[in-house]
Amino acid sequence: MSLYRNLLGQSLKITWRNKYLLFFGLFAALLGNGGQYELLVNGLNGEIGKSVFSGWQSFKETGLFSAQTFSNLIEVAREDTAALIMVLFVSLIILAIAGFLIWLSAVSQAALVNNASIHIANKKSGDFKIGMVAGINKFWPVFGLNIVMRIAIILSLLLIGTPVIFLTSKLGSVAAGIIYALVFAGFMAIALAVSFIMKYAIGFVIIEEDKFFESIRSGWRLFKENWLVSMEMALILFLVGLGVSIAYLFAILILFTPFLLIGVLLSKITVFGYVIVLMIAFLFYLAALLVTGAVLSTFQTVSWTALFLQLLNKGGTSKIVRVVSGLVK
Repeated sequence: MSLYRNLLGQSLKITWRNKYLLFFGLFAALLGNGGQYELLVNGLNGEIGKSVFSGWQSFKETGLFSAQTFSNLIEVAREDTAALIMVLFVSLIILAIAGFLIWLSAVSQAALVNNASIHIANKKSGDFKIGMVAGINKFWPVFGLNIVMRIAIILSLLLIGTPVIFLTSKLGSVAAGIIYALVFAGFMAIALAVSFIMKYAIGFVIIEEDKFFESIRSGWRLFKENWLVSMEMALILFLVGLGVSIAYLFAILILFTPFLLIGVLLSKITVFGYVIVLMIAFLFYLAALLVTGAVLSTFQTVSWTALFLQLLNKGGTSKIVRVVSGLVK
């Protein structure tokens, strides 16, 4: 465990001492910075397919691109052009905000990896400006790698899941359950592998200045040589995230008790005071949630960056391999 203990300890110090990294961590989380943990949680809940297809299904159910929608727009354009222009204007603003957040998320992810590598090397030149410049310069490859990762995961689900749907429909419940469990394990293995490869590819793009496709090949080679170490690191960080989440929930319950008591007392005196207390409590909860998410996202990214540099420069041995080797000796 000394390999992981050293890396996690170093990552915790970097996160604590360089709090400007939390800005990058907060927005990097919007890209699914811990994608493999989301996959694991959804998989344990039996909702892998739902997590992938629910967004498309919800979008389809809106009927946004149906013939009826376009006929309605034409009718509105004829009867109330000003209202149509206002709707289009608001839609453009929403799209612009969404585009900006996507841009900022990719820039933040690149900036976080770049500055984490600087601090890991014990250099003092890492700051917010350097991170932003590096993130802007590496926006397209980082954004592209995130898109490739999601497409690869969705395609793997389609290729594995589609035949199984037809197969299990003709089998009994027991056989269908066994096949689903096997397919689930296969899909999880592929999805996690893709996630790890892309993490390493981002490291090669930002730190080693590799080209886009070369970074994917390099990420694959590094993962292939250290797949067990990658799995162990992912499991450790998942448990850390789970522990932080549980601690956060307990802390919120404890800290919200005074707000609850004050709110109950004020509700008997004035509704306005009760509403004010609820608003303050909500803002406090939102701030705590954002800070906790930013810290966790930053810590995880710095940890993966530290592992990337360790494997690239010095290599690493899995804890399982070390334990087995010790037993054999």
